[in-house]
Amino acid sequence: MSFSLNDFYRPGGTRFRLYAQSPVLPDFSEPEIVWVSSPAGSLGPGPSDFRMFAVQPIDKKPYGDDAQSPYRGPREAPAMPGHGGHFDHIAPGDPAYPCVHMFGSVRRVLDVWETYLGGPVHWHFNITHPRLELIAHVPWDNAHFGWGFMECGEGADDKGVQRPFALNFDILAHETGHGMIFSIVGMPTPETLTTSYRGFHESASDCVAMISALHFDRFVDHVLRVCQGNLYVENEMNRIGELSKTRQIRKASNALKLSDVISVDTPSKDVTGKQVHQLGQPHTGAIFDIMVEFYLDRLVSSRVVSREMADHQREAARQGRADKADCGRFADAFAREPEVFRHALCDARDMLGLRLAETWRRLTPHDFVFGKEIATLLKVDAELSGNRHRQMILDCFEWREISISLSR
Repeated sequence: MSFSLNDFYRPGGTRFRLYAQSPVLPDFSEPEIVWVSSPAGSLGPGPSDFRMFAVQPIDKKPYGDDAQSPYRGPREAPAMPGHGGHFDHIAPGDPAYPCVHMFGSVRRVLDVWETYLGGPVHWHFNITHPRLELIAHVPWDNAHFGWGFMECGEGADDKGVQRPFALNFDILAHETGHGMIFSIVGMPTPETLTTSYRGFHESASDCVAMISALHFDRFVDHVLRVCQGNLYVENEMNRIGELSKTRQIRKASNALKLSDVISVDTPSKDVTGKQVHQLGQPHTGAIFDIMVEFYLDRLVSSRVVSREMADHQREAARQGRADKADCGRFADAFAREPEVFRHALCDARDMLGLRLAETWRRLTPHDFVFGKEIATLLKVDAELSGNRHRQMILDCFEWREISISLSR
C-alpha cells in the first residue's frame, strides 16, 4: 500500500510552499503546501538545521578548483521562521524564497527516500563538512552537487527569461540524488571507477527526481489527467528537469538501448559529461518501464483494464508510437475509475522506491557493472514478493540490451 508524506508529517512537521514542477509550466505556476519531517520550531534562520543550511550569497562565483565550501562572503538576510516555526509564510516573490524552496525541496526528497530506506542518509562528506550547504543562486547555467554543497544557477526558458534552478524541483531532486547515491552506494577510487557507474549515477539521480515528484498530490492528479491513465503518453512524469512546456533535460520514457549510446567498455576518463548522461538513459528507461509494469499489473488485478489493453499500450510504446496508439478504452476506464488509477500509480511508485532503495544499499561503487545491479534488484524483489516480477524486470532491462550477464 502507498503512503502520504503530508498525512504522516502534518501533525508535527514544518510547512513549506513548494513547486511540484518548474513554475514555468502553467499547471504548476502556484506552489503547493507540503509538510516535511523537520519538527515544527526546529529550523533556524536560512532555513537551517543540524544537517543542512541555505545561503543566498552576494556576487558569488560557482565553486571550482579555486574556491570550496563553505562560503564566507557577503550574503542576503536569511529567511526567518514564522508562527509556529513554519516557512510557508514566505511566498514566491520574496527575496528569501529561493533559499526556502531549495531547503524545503531537499528535505522533501530526503523524507521520501529515508522512508524507503528506513533510516537517515548520512552524507558522504561528513568527515569534513557536518552540514550540507545550499547555495540558492550563482551566475551560472547549471546546478551541481559537490563536496559539502549544492548550488544552483539559472537557465533561459523559451522566451529567453532566466529561470532560477532553485525553483525547479526536478533539478533539485536530481542533484540531491547524486548526494544520496554517493552516500548510500559509495565513492569509487580512480582505479575502480567505471563508465557504467557514471551512467548509473546519472540514471539513479533521475529516478530519485521522478519518484520524489510523485509524492506531490497535485502532480499525481495532473499526470493522470493529462495522459488519461496511460503513462506511456508524453507527460510531466517522464520529462525530467523541464525548462519549458516543450524542453526538458532528459526523458524517462525513451526508446534508447545500450547500442544507441557510448560503449560501457570506454575508459571512464575518456567519457564526456554529455555522454555519461546519455549512457544513463537506457537504464532510466528500463526503470521507468518497471514502474509502469507495476502500475499496469495493479490495474489489471483491479479489473479496470484487461491484460490485452495493457499489452497493447506496452507494445505501442516500444515501437515509439505511444501517442498514436488507440487509447480510447484506456481513457474510458480512467474516466470511470480515476481513484483506482491513482492508487495504482502511488502503489507502483512505492513498490519501485522500496526496491531501488534496498538495491542501492547493497551495491558497491567499485568496478560497478549493470549486471550486478540487476541481479541485486531481482534478489530484493524476490524477498519482497517472491518471483512474481522476475521475468518482467528482466524483460525491461533486456529490451534495453542491459543484461544480467553484462560484464562491463
